[in-house]
Amino acid sequence: MTKAARRTIMFFMALGLAVSVTGWVGAQQPPAQQPAAPAQPGASTPDTDDDLTSDIALTRASIQLRRQAIVTSVMDLNPTESQAFWPLYRDYRIEMAKVGDRVSKLLVDYTSQYDTLTDDQAKKIMKEWLSIENAKTSVKSKYVSRFQKILPARKVMRFFQADNKLDAVLNSQLASIVPLAR
Repeated sequence: MTKAARRTIMFFMALGLAVSVTGWVGAQQPPAQQPAAPAQPGASTPDTDDDLTSDIALTRASIQLRRQAIVTSVMDLNPTESQAFWPLYRDYRIEMAKVGDRVSKLLVDYTSQYDTLTDDQAKKIMKEWLSIENAKTSVKSKYVSRFQKILPARKVMRFFQADNKLDAVLNSQLASIVPLAR
């Protein structure tokens, strides 16, 4: 896979994630509350891996804003709950973003090795992927009990259902874009 093809895959992956989350936000909100459409990306393509990494970072920031909009719309928090929820939510998303950093790095590494992927590299990638999945589960487990201290169990469940749906949308988009190993 050429460097240009890798950049294109990563760019469309980041763009696709932003579009998917935007669509999910729209589906979850009444028409009067839908957020404005995201700005269209520039016509130029990134010239370096650093540009690609910056594009991914900007897209992830955009996704985080949309994610917060979705959570706001589905949680139905009263003022007291809201005051306790949002600081904890931010802490949760910071920890999940650290896991997301690992996912981004893994995807960049995979696409850079795609054409010459060896069995040893594939094993290393799989080991990191499993570690990332374990880290996601660990963060969620840690925060379920924290959210249950400040919210009724049904609202905690609603939050994690929304969070899991968002993750499913993102994972589905990634699965459709990332090529299978050869």
